This record gives sequence, structure tokens and C-alpha cells, in this order.
Amino acid sequence: MFAGIPIGAVCPFAGQVDPVTGSRNTIWANAACASSESTPGAKADAPLSHIESQGWMLCDGRYLNAAAYPELYAILGRLYGERISGGDPEFRIPDYRGLFLRGLDAGAGMDPDADQRIDPTGNHVANVVGSLQCDAMQDHTHSYDVIQPAGISQQGNAAGTSVSSKPTSSPEAPARTTAETRPKNIAVNYIIRFR
Repeated sequence: MFAGIPIGAVCPFAGQVDPVTGSRNTIWANAACASSESTPGAKADAPLSHIESQGWMLCDGRYLNAAAYPELYAILGRLYGERISGGDPEFRIPDYRGLFLRGLDAGAGMDPDADQRIDPTGNHVANVVGSLQCDAMQDHTHSYDVIQPAGISQQGNAAGTSVSSKPTSSPEAPARTTAETRPKNIAVNYIIRFR
């Protein structure tokens, strides 16, 4: 049924998943980009998928017993964290709720801030699979020319200055502002194959 899909593979899933732990992500609680506010979860008027019976589970940061999930433990190990519960070792699966995924730079030079990523446990700086990078907006400036009435010209840069090429008679859409910089997006559940 899962021929060719390796254990530990993560994919987006368009359906609602059950069970959902609903616990808050505390892995990166000390990161500058962690939100202190909790967002209530809601379920749409759609059927719930019980994907665990099919070998998949939600990437929600839960701890799993290493002996009960030996194949997934062999892939993830202690990468996302570990603890001892009742004398048994437990490992944590990734928590991708509310996050965009980005390919690991792995020396390609496409992530200019790779050396500032936070490790998967939230405790150190490390550019590894599962590391977090806070949201940011690239620094930018725009050139401008100002002509004084006496014909004197000034030149320079101004941050955030933009020139519209639209005719003045056309209405402009108001800027959307919020607490984060983000592209248009659609929410999905990221699920991980465990067997």
C-alpha cells in the first residue's frame, strides 16, 4: 500500500485528522518568533480521518514510546527531543502545525541566515533538518529624485518609499497588515508515516 514511501516521510494532507492532541507548541517557546497567544482549534463541517490506522500521524510534536515505534525512532532518534516516561525512553515527532516548510540549505547558499537557525529542540543554534527560522522581512530601500522649485535636485534612498504607476483615478487596495509577514496560504495537516 505504501510501496516506495519511506518511514519518516512527511506530506500535506487535505482532510481533517483525528486524533489531534491540541497541545500548544512549546518547543520554541523561548524563540523571538514564538507567539504568546493561543489560537483556538476548530473543526470544519467535514468528516474526520483516522489516519493512524493507515500508518500515518499528525506532526503535532507528541512524544512516542521508542519501543512501540521502533522504525520511526530509527529515523528520527532524539532529533526533536527525548524524555523518560515510566522508565521507558520516549522520542518526540516534529511539530509542523502553523508553519511553512523549507528545504534544508545543506550548503547550497540559498538560505543567507542558515547559521542562525534554532535546533529542533529549541535549545541551541544549529542548521539541521527540523530547525526553526523566525519570520523576517528583507531589508530594502528605494531610490528617489526630488526636484526643488528652484531646479535643485536631491538624490538618495528612502526605506519603504514606493512609486505607483497606476493612474491617480484608479482606487488603490488598502494594505493588509498583521503580526507576521506571510504569502497567501492554505492550511493543511502535515502528516508523517510511522510504519
